[in-house]
Amino acid sequence: MAFAGALRAGTRSGFLRLERVGHRFAPRVECIGEARSFSLLIQHSTRSRSARIPLLAQTSRHVTQDATKTQAPLDTAAAAAGMPPEPVLTNPTSDLLPNLTDTVATHLPAALQFGDLAALGLISWTPAGVVRWTFEAINVATGMPWFWTIVAGSLFWRAVLFPISVKSLQNSARLLPIQSKIKKLQDEMGVVRQSGDKIALQRVALKIRKTYSDANVSIGATALVPFIQIPVTLGMFFGVKKMCELPVEQLAHSGFSLLPDLTVADPYLALPILLCAVVNAQIQIGAAEMDLVSRPEMGHIMNGLRLLSIFGVYVMSSFPAGLMVSLITTSAATTLQSWALQQPKIRASLNIPQVPVSARGRLPSPKQTVDFIIEKYRGRIADAKAAQRRR
Repeated sequence: MAFAGALRAGTRSGFLRLERVGHRFAPRVECIGEARSFSLLIQHSTRSRSARIPLLAQTSRHVTQDATKTQAPLDTAAAAAGMPPEPVLTNPTSDLLPNLTDTVATHLPAALQFGDLAALGLISWTPAGVVRWTFEAINVATGMPWFWTIVAGSLFWRAVLFPISVKSLQNSARLLPIQSKIKKLQDEMGVVRQSGDKIALQRVALKIRKTYSDANVSIGATALVPFIQIPVTLGMFFGVKKMCELPVEQLAHSGFSLLPDLTVADPYLALPILLCAVVNAQIQIGAAEMDLVSRPEMGHIMNGLRLLSIFGVYVMSSFPAGLMVSLITTSAATTLQSWALQQPKIRASLNIPQVPVSARGRLPSPKQTVDFIIEKYRGRIADAKAAQRRR
């Protein structure tokens, strides 16, 4: 009688069925409801590790506890019927679920393969598309985490521009000693142009060309440098920016603990502040190669850029971390390159003329820049008043 009551109760609750064993029937536990709940939990689990582990652990304990509770009435019923109770195997369940929990919780997106960025529409023949293709090639070929892939890709493109930077530096170093003579000839050309004497104008133009040729300065190479550097710089910026904003799923797992997600902005502003400091160092070191004697306004323009870099911290605070890593790497590499190319031994090995200490550029102080702006403003006002008097 007791066994029949337990059998009816178990059958109604959905966790007990009879199984034929030889010439007799034995009760068997099936936690149908909890098994279904656990299956649904696995299928619809979130992508967050922190959200999955508590749910899976709770489900594991619930299944084990229900099976243990169910065993007590079944043991009583089986004893009354003279049959040995069938044991409930709780240990395999408790051992299996934690392993399954770890497997599900540590799920990561598949590694990037060749053609994945093209499938996302990120590969093209534009500068940004070519930059993204090189990043994909570096990541697939080396298997590096994406943080170090961006660092390596930025250094790669800095290395591509290195020969062009050396050529530009060779021209600027040869041009620096003759800058004053070139300026006088250019002023003479301006006077001759106003007179309308074409023969005199051609004569002055030939003098300028001969001066450049005697100093071994290539005007064509000097003019070509910006047309190569600017597309690469813009391609780096927009190429990495779009990868982070799309986003490419693998960039959310950077492989660098301090910046785990490269698709979001740095909430502590550490990266924008670091970039501001690196840019200021780059301007300070690079000023030594500028002609600030005959063109003093360039020094004040550089001071203006240093000021803008400070205000740029707010603008850059919304940039994704991956883009900031690329910008910082490029700026740091450029600063180190500028410093290295000012060393006498390195300049001699690359056939870059030595610049005398007296001819090296030095940035003006902020006060000098303010005075320069005020003087220019007053000069413009005086010129405007003089023009009104002549009318």
